Amino acid sequence: MLLTNKVVIQEDEESTSPEDYLYTALTTIFPDDTHNQHGDPGQTIIYKSSRFGDIKLTLADPKEANERSLFAHYLWNAGVYLAEVISIPDADSVWNVQGDRVIELGAGLGLGGIVSSLCGAEETVITDYPAQVLLENLEKNVEVNVPANVLSRPVVAGHEWGVLDDDFSCKNEGRFTKVLAADCFWMPWQHQNLARSMLHFLSEDSDARVYAIGGFHTGRAKLAPFFDVAEQEGLEVEFIQEEDVEGNIRPWMKERDGGKEDVTGRKRWLVTARLKRKST
Repeated sequence: MLLTNKVVIQEDEESTSPEDYLYTALTTIFPDDTHNQHGDPGQTIIYKSSRFGDIKLTLADPKEANERSLFAHYLWNAGVYLAEVISIPDADSVWNVQGDRVIELGAGLGLGGIVSSLCGAEETVITDYPAQVLLENLEKNVEVNVPANVLSRPVVAGHEWGVLDDDFSCKNEGRFTKVLAADCFWMPWQHQNLARSMLHFLSEDSDARVYAIGGFHTGRAKLAPFFDVAEQEGLEVEFIQEEDVEGNIRPWMKERDGGKEDVTGRKRWLVTARLKRKST
């Protein structure tokens, strides 16, 4: 199934505008133009999980400019892809999180952490920038989608990348066997902070991994340097490739088409990667 077809906007006939109907029809009108972000602030969207059924996610509606500029109040295709691969019901899957201690960084709506919990993670922590409006929305999404009897009901916490000396970071250093990050790579000035947070929270267990998924909609040049920065900070890229919304796969490249990728075309593609601690 087309990745973007896994997400629909919850219809409210009283508040649905002509613009909403246009949004849902755009892929029919312009079949080559891929939706890479889903919903608008305050809306509810539904992720159609083949394993867990409908997962309803409310989008936060931040008012402060610094909070809106993080774009944490949307669902991005990278987050949908992450939810899809960790949902694979196969204990031997390289994306498996069952029995793991999971932390999601830059969680946005919290889909990756929610699905991890439903998949049987031993422990799940969902984090994003410590803004009240974002964290309260994450709490709401957990409450709606994770039954009270689930073994690892997610805990929501604020975490600013690179800030590693607060109580939360100190208590959780080296705790997590899976670190999740979806569409967190579009800010080059934050690459070092993000990589440092990943390494800080990542367990020293030999099978501990970072799952890193990102879209190219903001430009490959902004995203690609992250993997070099991660290597410099002590992580190692174990696996990396590119996959589009239809499941087509191609090799990872730091630059394509001489740096002049078609904007419409690149929106279809994601980089999918797994990282681990560098061998000593």
